[in-house]
Formats: sequence, structure tokens, C-alpha cells
Amino acid sequence: MGTFSAYPVLTATVLLLGLVFPLLTSGEGGFTHDCAYAGANLTDKHHWIGVYCLNDDVDIYGFNYSMLDLDHCAGNNAGQLVVYENGNYSGSCENCTFIHDKSLHLSCLCWDMNGGHTNSTLDLNTTLYDSNGAVGCYSFLGNKTWEPAPDS
Repeated sequence: MGTFSAYPVLTATVLLLGLVFPLLTSGEGGFTHDCAYAGANLTDKHHWIGVYCLNDDVDIYGFNYSMLDLDHCAGNNAGQLVVYENGNYSGSCENCTFIHDKSLHLSCLCWDMNGGHTNSTLDLNTTLYDSNGAVGCYSFLGNKTWEPAPDS
């Protein structure tokens, strides 16, 4: 009987991973790959983002509408927006907007250590994630419905 060598199988596996892994980790993935920005409410009292996210129901290839309070996900560190659990960025940042290009960015004027305002931007593609149709950050998940509420 001949002997079995795992070398060809191992070589083929390593080669395949070398070709596929860059595609899985490219900048085109992440939150904006599975979710589409649908609006926001950035006021003194509200700090939520609304998105449509792909759910795991492959039979219908469905999207769910989900809303999440961004105070759970971002904070202000000396005038810079940072990813921070329960960071409550809205307590020290104002005039916030979204910039949507290849990614989705939260842009605000945030109080700095000198008592002034600094322009700051946070890439939400690296902050938020999709969990079966619900937008999330850290252990927080937004609601999940088929469409936004009429007043949102």
C-alpha cells in the first residue's frame, strides 16, 4: 500500500485562503456591505440612526429596518469622536451630520480640552455591525422591524 501525503491538500488550502481572504477583509465589507443608511434623528434629544440591514433568512433575502441610539457606540475624547461603549458623545458634541461615501461617517463639532470646538469624524463602518437584520455596537442591538415607524 502507498502512503498518503497531506502536502498537496495543505498547499491547495493555503493557496485558496491566500486568494479569498483579501476579498473577505476588503474595505468594501463591514457594516456598509450589509446595511443601507435610511435616515437619522440627530437632535438634542435623539441620537439614533436608521438603517435597512440584511437578515439571515436566505429564502427571502430580506432586509429589516433597525434603529440604534449612537450614544451607546461613540464618545468624545478631547474633541475627537471615538468608538466607546456608552460613550454618550451627544453630551459634548453638536451639529452632527452623516457623510456617506464608500463608508458612513458621523461628523460633529466636539468640545476639546481648550474649551473650543473641533471638527471630528468617526467611521461607522468599523463601529457598527449587522446581527440578522438588527444594527448593533458592542452588546447593544437596535430594534428590528420590516419598515420604519410613520413618525421616524
